[in-house]
Amino acid sequence: MSPAFARGAAPVILALSLLAGACSGPADAAPSLRKCNIGTKRPFRCGHISVPNVRGAPELGDRRIGFAMRPASDRSRAPLGTIVFVEGGPGYAATNFDSIRPVAAVFAPFLRRYRLLAIDQRGTGKSEPLNCRGLQRGRMPVPRALRECARKLGPLYQGYTTAESVADIEDVRLALGLRKDRMIIYGDSYGTYLGQSYAARYGEGLEGLILSSAAPIVGESPFWPSLYPAARRAIRLSCVRSPDCSGDSLARFDRFLRRAGTESGLARQVLLYTMATASNYAPTSYRGLNAAISAWLDGRPRRLRVMTDPGPPGSGPPVYFSEGMFAAVVCNDYPTPWDRSDPVPARRAELRRRIQAFRPRDLFAPLSREAWAMSPASGISSCLPWPAPTDLMEPPIPPGAKMPPGLDTLVISGEFDAVTSTVEGRQTTRLFPRGRYYEVPNRGHASELFFPFTSPATDRIRRFVRSITSTG
Repeated sequence: MSPAFARGAAPVILALSLLAGACSGPADAAPSLRKCNIGTKRPFRCGHISVPNVRGAPELGDRRIGFAMRPASDRSRAPLGTIVFVEGGPGYAATNFDSIRPVAAVFAPFLRRYRLLAIDQRGTGKSEPLNCRGLQRGRMPVPRALRECARKLGPLYQGYTTAESVADIEDVRLALGLRKDRMIIYGDSYGTYLGQSYAARYGEGLEGLILSSAAPIVGESPFWPSLYPAARRAIRLSCVRSPDCSGDSLARFDRFLRRAGTESGLARQVLLYTMATASNYAPTSYRGLNAAISAWLDGRPRRLRVMTDPGPPGSGPPVYFSEGMFAAVVCNDYPTPWDRSDPVPARRAELRRRIQAFRPRDLFAPLSREAWAMSPASGISSCLPWPAPTDLMEPPIPPGAKMPPGLDTLVISGEFDAVTSTVEGRQTTRLFPRGRYYEVPNRGHASELFFPFTSPATDRIRRFVRSITSTG
């Protein structure tokens, strides 16, 4: 934000070789492509390939990886290359209409000469969406729903990792005959994890990498210490910059938390809204939150309750967003404040020790360290019941791997983003020898993808692409 390992040298060697190398199966025959409607103005052509559920365990069978490709509109000349889009979450599909449409708009100036390829990560969209009903419907406690999801998956839980997903991307590339193609990857949010992992494993052939709202794939703390301060900064600055906001917005926010009770249901709803939803629609969302909190403190609670009401339980159809995919990848790959190989009681004990040892003690004030760690807004404790990893599972980046020294990379962070902070964006940039960093003023998470589509990030992305290509 995951009980014993299956030990043995042979499975490790087999898994490493399969993930690092090109998989011959999907590349043997080009997949058939058919015109498909994914909610865009221009038609795409959709197809799929077959890949192992778990590389290194062929007995666990295969799965489909779906994708949609828009050919370059200039048919009189050969395409210059391919722009590949991988979506975030984890759990969202790149072929969702409200993901692919803004992405196509961002890259519109280049689509005369470049193909646009949207690949649905395994467990999403056209890639066999994972439906863990307890998580998807949201009608049971998360720990129980998580255990139920793990039981449903059985040994297949090992296949829901970033390393497997980027191997899928490479297999799609090979199957489409794009081995020598000039390729630019654009990923947002968790898609930046995929982008970083792909660059470390297969990035020598990349022309460019764009990471919008990025968190570093290595070196991140399991307590996400930059996120809560980022949300508080957004609350303060959105008020300072608004002519309709006066007084100390942070003092009002803290007063609300204390009066409501920092561990109350309402406080948890407000925190979740502050850390997630508000980041998508900043700064308007934070100004609205400040006004709603002011009204609540004045004895008018309705506006705040309506604004932060999560609505009916559940996340809709898994083909749009898969809660199971989200949980599996997060619990397999994200850092945890315990040893994943330990049994659950030992994990709980280690979590308590790490909470008590966390410094500075007041970083999350007026929340306690315990309240932050156990809050849905942080998700730190969510993966306690998840199965331990096995030797068939690789981390997102192989130990000791470095990013390609010649890879031009653009990292973008929204100034008001509390999902992936500007601190994390700068940390990510430092992983790349040719990394460039841009902080989008007065915007939040992946702002180029959100209505009204006027984010300065779009212009910066286009300038970056022009700087590394021969397109005008």
